[in-house]
Parts: sequence; structure tokens; C-alpha cells
Amino acid sequence: MKLVCVDDLVGNEILALPVVSESEVVLIHSGTVLKQEYIDKLKDLQLNKIYVEDEDIDNVNRESQPKSEGLHIYKIEETKKDTEQIVQRVLERHIYKHNKDLREIGEAADRIMSTVLSEPEVISNITEIRNISTDMYTHCINVCALSTIMALRLKMSEKQVHNVAFGAILHDIGLRYIQVPYINLNEEDMSEKEALEYKKHTIYGYSSLQDEEWISDTSKEIILFHHERIDGLGYPFCHKGDKLRLEVKLVSVCDEFDALISGIGKKKLKIYEAIEYIKVHAGDIFDANIAAKLLESVAVYPVGINVITNEGEKGVVVRQNKDALERPVIKMLVHSDGTLYSKPVEKNLMEYLTVFIVDTE
Repeated sequence: MKLVCVDDLVGNEILALPVVSESEVVLIHSGTVLKQEYIDKLKDLQLNKIYVEDEDIDNVNRESQPKSEGLHIYKIEETKKDTEQIVQRVLERHIYKHNKDLREIGEAADRIMSTVLSEPEVISNITEIRNISTDMYTHCINVCALSTIMALRLKMSEKQVHNVAFGAILHDIGLRYIQVPYINLNEEDMSEKEALEYKKHTIYGYSSLQDEEWISDTSKEIILFHHERIDGLGYPFCHKGDKLRLEVKLVSVCDEFDALISGIGKKKLKIYEAIEYIKVHAGDIFDANIAAKLLESVAVYPVGINVITNEGEKGVVVRQNKDALERPVIKMLVHSDGTLYSKPVEKNLMEYLTVFIVDTE
């Protein structure tokens, strides 16, 4: 493996480590044979250097390398980035019940839904999500995109998907109307007064939109009920699961997952910790069927993330095992004694059964 300048690429090089976007999403997977279109995209992304396989090591046969999985997720990432700017611009100047500009956010939800619908591979592939520093605006976009993908995986109707997208992108609009800290902070760690005020964001959000005819009743319920729990211990009305629409329960799971990894109203966790939280609380906080679908869809250790094994070695995840997301394929980088691997070595954890990941970096 060696570091090369993008300007020096001539084509046919083999990518050694995945290329990720600024928002930590994989654009080109490791093992991809770089064609000119990919080199052009790297330049468009203003990437200066990448890691490629050293062609002198192990007589690598390029023809045997896995075919590129392409840039299919770049379109949804580009859409998310564009809509994030719209959401932030609109909400930063938004005043309670002055909702004319909020239609723009609805149009942004439509664009996300249309992008997902136009890219069936996004629906069928494993979703790669990473911990990133974020804010309420990015959180709303992430929840909208994930909820839309999950709604399609659950085979909801087009109308249901539309309602999910609209409700998800506006689910936390009530946070604009409160004045208490909630970033990287659990409700339990807030003062009693702060926690009470924070919990009002669901009611504020709903009441600001309840008279608007351009948003459906289902989407309004998502805004009002996304913190309700299946066991009836949520808020604002302690509704149990049988009183909540499927669309509400879906967005609740996606919201909680993204909140856990982004720190919106939650203490920020690592991806695998957030997944374990969802797994533990499936059936009490979350609808069990929806939680199960999320858990089988989201990578525990996303491609491109650095990991540490129980043997004290370090590596980077390069591929997923679809039927065992907790046991990916790792490109080894550092031995347990701290020395670097001199040759490219991959460990498929479905084959190295005594090796497992204990932490991420």
C-alpha cells in the first residue's frame, strides 16, 4: 500500500483504502480498479492523495479484484448536503407559526425521497453510517434519509413513504422554540426544569404546524409522538405502541439511532454502542419488527472505520459480510507490538473466528 497524488493516477490502479466524503460516507470502496471517471470524481472532490495497492506486492492480479461498487451513494449524499443548507437557512430565520418558508423544507423532503427512489441499490445495500459532529439541521436530514430508506425496505406505500419523509425532516422543528442545552446531553443529565422544557419541543413543533394543510396528519403525528415509547413510558402523552401509527414508530427508531451517534438530546455513542442500545430496547422502547429491520440494515462497523481487535491489532474495515454485520473484513494495518504490516493482509472475521472487534478509533 502506498500514498499517491491523485494528479499522478493514470488509471487501473487498485484502491487500497476506501474514499469517504466529508460527511464520512463511502464513495469508492477499497479494491476498486480506478477508471478515468473515478479519477475525475476524486479531482472534483478536491482530494489530493489516496492510498493504492503497491503493484509490486504479491503480484496482484488486477483482473481478480472485485468490481467497483461505484458511486451510487454519492447522489443521495449530494442531495442531503444541498437540502441541509436549505433546512438550516429556513429554520434559522423561522418564527413560531410563521410557516410560509417551511414549504421549502417539505420540498427538500420530496427531493430526498425522489433520490432514494431513483437509486434502488441504496435501498438494497447495507447502510453505512458514521459518527459525525452534527447539529439539529444535519440530524433532521439524516433522520429523513434513513427513515425514507427504511420505509421502502419495510415495503410501505408511496403515500406512507411521503408522510414519513415529511414528518422526519420536520420532526425536531420544536427545538427551535426552546432555550435549553441538549447537545451531547442525556435528558437524565439535565436539571428537572431543563428536562421539562426540552420535552416540550414535541408539542411546540406540532402546535406550530397543526393548522397547515400542506402537511398530512400522519406527518404531524410524527412530529408530536416521535418520543413516545412502545411501553407507554415516553412523552408527551405516554401513548403505548397500539396507539401509534407504524410511520411514527419507524421515525422514532431512526431518530433515536441518529440522536445517539450525533449527540442530539443524547450523550454521543459510537456506532456499535448505539446499535447495541437499539438491540437491547427492541420491544420496550422500540417496535421490535422495525428495530430488527434497522439492525439488519445498518453496518455495525462501517467501511473505512478504524478498528482494534481482541488481539491488540489495528486495521480498517474494507468490506461487509451481509449476513454477519458484526464480523466484517478488515485490512490489517498495525501488529499488536505497534509495528506496521509490511504486506497487505486482510482478515475476514467469518474465517478468523477467534478474532473480534473490541473498539473503534
